[in-house]
Amino acid sequence: MEPSFTADGDALVPSASARSPWSDEMLNGHHVGGLVAWGVERDSPDADLQVTRLTVDMVRPVPMRPLRVLTRRVRDGRRLRSVDVSVVDGDVEVARGSALLLRRSEQPDDEPWAPRPWEVPPPEAIEGSTGGAMSFEIRPIGDWNGAQGRVWLRERVPFVAGEPLTPLVRAALMADFANPLANSGGRGLEFINADVTLYLARDPRGEWIGMESTGHLGADGVGVGTAWLYDRDGRIGSCIAAALPDPRIRHRYRPPA
Repeated sequence: MEPSFTADGDALVPSASARSPWSDEMLNGHHVGGLVAWGVERDSPDADLQVTRLTVDMVRPVPMRPLRVLTRRVRDGRRLRSVDVSVVDGDVEVARGSALLLRRSEQPDDEPWAPRPWEVPPPEAIEGSTGGAMSFEIRPIGDWNGAQGRVWLRERVPFVAGEPLTPLVRAALMADFANPLANSGGRGLEFINADVTLYLARDPRGEWIGMESTGHLGADGVGVGTAWLYDRDGRIGSCIAAALPDPRIRHRYRPPA
């Protein structure tokens, strides 16, 4: 499977591995988050700054065409940096995002309350990986149709040809999966997300990222799904996806059993 994008001047040209499961003419939301993270890293290559929040607004369908990723620093302080990101098709903004970067420092000794540690089988102990033609592998820990979803996820191809897949981009790619994981009901997925926000206390270590649904809220045709993120060493952050119902997607998407 080829890398998801190839650089061509100041544009990134998508390949078939970046195609959405909803439409052959549309980029996968999985990759929209990756584009925003890729832009932030190019703008802010400071190893002492942690990308703590990454928000992606999917304001339009992102076409399978060459795309430019533009960034602008909104604030550059001693302990905090804020960056805006725009993904552009020609002269049209098709997605936008923002990032909050915090300077790493000494961690306080006191420990606030947190949920119990995640105790699940490692990815290599789980059979029946899925993902099909998509660029990432899914190893489900049980069925999540109307139940709490738990999965291991791994990107299988480089994001941009000739560039290493960084921990931040790896996490940003997987953040979009909060929607099918947390917003699927007993009949499957009927929500398509309009955004995703990723929070990271630290970058993931290794190639596998775990995700666990922490709940769905819905009222008047608006859904919100939340999930924790993990690596093999423990919890690293969380994701939130806001979504709208679209029954048509059930004809194209079935969660792995």
